[in-house]
Amino acid sequence: MMKKTWLRAGVLATVAIAVTALGVPAAQAQAVRLSWKPTVLPLPAGASPLGHGYLNGSDGHGEYTGSFIVDDKLQVVSWRGGEPVLRGVPEGYEWAMVAGEDSAGRVYGDALDYDSDNDRSFVLDATGFHLRENPAGFRSFQVRAVNKRGDVVALLLSDDPAASAPAVWPAGATAPTILSFPPGTNNVIDIDDDGAILFSSFERDVVWKNGVSRPLADIAGFSNPHGSAIRNGIVVGWASNANASQAVRWTTPEKATPLSGSDYAIDMNVGGLTAGLAPVPGSFRGKPIAWRGTTPAGELKQPGTYTGYQPTHVSDDGTFAGIASNGALDEGGVPVIWRLTP
Repeated sequence: MMKKTWLRAGVLATVAIAVTALGVPAAQAQAVRLSWKPTVLPLPAGASPLGHGYLNGSDGHGEYTGSFIVDDKLQVVSWRGGEPVLRGVPEGYEWAMVAGEDSAGRVYGDALDYDSDNDRSFVLDATGFHLRENPAGFRSFQVRAVNKRGDVVALLLSDDPAASAPAVWPAGATAPTILSFPPGTNNVIDIDDDGAILFSSFERDVVWKNGVSRPLADIAGFSNPHGSAIRNGIVVGWASNANASQAVRWTTPEKATPLSGSDYAIDMNVGGLTAGLAPVPGSFRGKPIAWRGTTPAGELKQPGTYTGYQPTHVSDDGTFAGIASNGALDEGGVPVIWRLTP
């Protein structure tokens, strides 16, 4: 799945941990120092050398997909076996932003025609792009996330902001199901593989399933809990106070555990591998860090000479995907993946 809400960057000193699940004998575990080695992926012909894009999704089996500037258009690009495959944009459109990819390799996102301001969601499969009609009464179906089977959660926008609504387009369905916001919420963040939805609000995010809403709990010293991703009923995200933020893992919405040494958790895969950021004193930028569950799981190394880098997605194949840049990361960058190296 994919969520991309903010971008920050940095580096992190190596963390020594004991993780027997990695196949390391217990007697040697304390001596193991883990790090995640970066690979800057090649861009397709015609791409901006600066990338100016985002690597936002994967099928969990080694394919990675995102949106990058190619021939002055924001186009869909996939990497298979480490090589780029230019997937393009829907005919008549100049902009295609990937929101996620399911386990069958179908890609989901939004397309825009600059001249007409026409905004449509799409599904991209082996046969090409398939545009979806906006539901009656709404001008836009903005894809927020997709689960592994292809259920899409989106925000429906209306000319009347008060009439905006959440929606789910189930895999294989011909039309979306329009929902109501749980009280106090105003946006959607992610969808779990069982259909549970993570909703956001200014004060406290909510997990909704089968009509029942469960707000995320506070942790000691921090309130305003917000989630970034939900998998297997577990939420990762952050909470804050007047001076700082703290990364958090909720095993249920009511049970919160801080992720030590970090201020944000960004994304999580089906096995609980989590990407996030550790604070850097005196700097707005954070350092990329990883956890397995609540255990620190090493550093994400700097890609070459790029001064800024950040994971934005954790694939079910156990890799991190993201971008790197020597400029502002909120303007995109070049595609990077990180693999574990003892």
